[in-house]
Amino acid sequence: MLHKRLPLLTAAEIITRLDLNSRQIRRATAAMEQIVRRAWRYRSAPKKALSYEEFADTVPACHWVLMFEVCALIHLGRHAEACALTAAARIVHPGRSDAANGAPS
Repeated sequence: MLHKRLPLLTAAEIITRLDLNSRQIRRATAAMEQIVRRAWRYRSAPKKALSYEEFADTVPACHWVLMFEVCALIHLGRHAEACALTAAARIVHPGRSDAANGAPS
């Protein structure tokens, strides 16, 4: 089952393009959820009061999509593509990784 915060149409495009089966979809979704849960556990001081659900609501839809695709690529053994996609995301949104680590962007 797909995560409730993952936009369905975009997820369907990724599933079709990567030709994912139900097991691969579950694995990618679980990995994506683990990433967000880990980020929640190590959240910055201003976000300490947020519950997991509140924190997850602050994650933009485009990031859920990116995490889903990267996790799917990794589970397919397509590590180079996953790394390239992650690197491209960092170029497009350079301040995101700094902000997540508590540094001003």
